[in-house]
Amino acid sequence: MDEELILDFFDRNLITGVVGELKAGKEAQVFVCRADPHTGHGLLAAKVYRPREQRAFRSEAAYLEGRSSLMRGRARASSATRAIERRSRAGRAILSATWVRREYDVLRRLRQAGVQVPEPFAYAEHAVLMQYLGDELQSAPRLVAASLTLEEAGSFRARLLQDVERLLREGLIHGDLSPYNVLVFEGKPWIIDLPQAVDAAVHMDAQGLLRRDIVNLTRHFTRYGFADDGAVHADRLWEDFRRGRI
Repeated sequence: MDEELILDFFDRNLITGVVGELKAGKEAQVFVCRADPHTGHGLLAAKVYRPREQRAFRSEAAYLEGRSSLMRGRARASSATRAIERRSRAGRAILSATWVRREYDVLRRLRQAGVQVPEPFAYAEHAVLMQYLGDELQSAPRLVAASLTLEEAGSFRARLLQDVERLLREGLIHGDLSPYNVLVFEGKPWIIDLPQAVDAAVHMDAQGLLRRDIVNLTRHFTRYGFADDGAVHADRLWEDFRRGRI
């Protein structure tokens, strides 16, 4: 890792060193960092986004649609919006910076709304610094790999469905939610990977994305004997949102 990408976190006395790499994906790398004592944490996670030309965001099209649709009906879109829609060099640079800030903002907003997500601490041009879920020996496991008791599974399923509803109350849909981006930590399910969250009020396939998120979750819990009723639950939740009941 080029430490210049997180130098700002050192300068702001948020971290004192890098312990090692936690995860390497197509879009970003996650590093475990030693936190400055005043943060109240021993370790923090720095999510460092790759240079935009190396990225392959699966949800970029959905994100663009959700954002650029805000401009529909206006006489003239901004130059930034037009650049993003054309996927020009300038547009991708704007999107790159926006992606980092958006994850930070969404995490803050959802924490305030009571959603179980990592606490964000700061962001820089290419990175977001957030709560690390794990300990010195290992990171928290993904839900897909976790072994739960029947009681835990029921509690996790209920909490995740509540958090999906809390997201929707904030006008947001995760858009890529599954047991692969839910971590199990301190006996609770934590939702991660949120930069692609879309605006439920403007995205053309918001209902479809909500349904996919919920079906992905409820289908996972069928292994514990729970009903595979995600589609029904999602459609009922969407109707409540559409009618302003949530």
